[in-house]
Amino acid sequence: MFASLTVANESDFTDLSSSSHAILIRQVDSDVNDREIGLDALQKRLGHWGFEQSTRVSGNLRESTYQIVDGYSAAEMLKQHTTAFRDAQGVATLFQCEGRDCGRSVQWANRVFEQRLLYGQDNDQRYWVGESTTGAPTLYVAYSAYRTEGRQYLVLQRYRLSPVAE
Repeated sequence: MFASLTVANESDFTDLSSSSHAILIRQVDSDVNDREIGLDALQKRLGHWGFEQSTRVSGNLRESTYQIVDGYSAAEMLKQHTTAFRDAQGVATLFQCEGRDCGRSVQWANRVFEQRLLYGQDNDQRYWVGESTTGAPTLYVAYSAYRTEGRQYLVLQRYRLSPVAE
């Protein structure tokens, strides 16, 4: 059974420092402009990979990529982390998918997250998008990938959105 996760810093979705089963391997803090966030499966449509439903965001991105170790499951950690954060922070789920319902893992790894190490088995990937219902407008994204037992990864993103110009 998996140990119960708590959000180390309830205001920072990307922080798994309280878990001894998650090793931070990459962290990015940057400003993004007009970044597409998928709200459905990534599919090939009319010869091009993309989303039928999505939203575009601008603002500050914090992204953390973790390798999940000690026999723990990245998919289960994604589920526990997003559930705990959603409940603690009043976050609404906008979209989620599991396995092959998400599309091709190689496309998520290369096109969406631009991290080829995320390429794994299509049937063991998970994707979740949430939105803050209170406070500053914020989007949260989580993606888990399973390559092998010892190579499982979890990406957590937080987008603090810029006000829209009128």
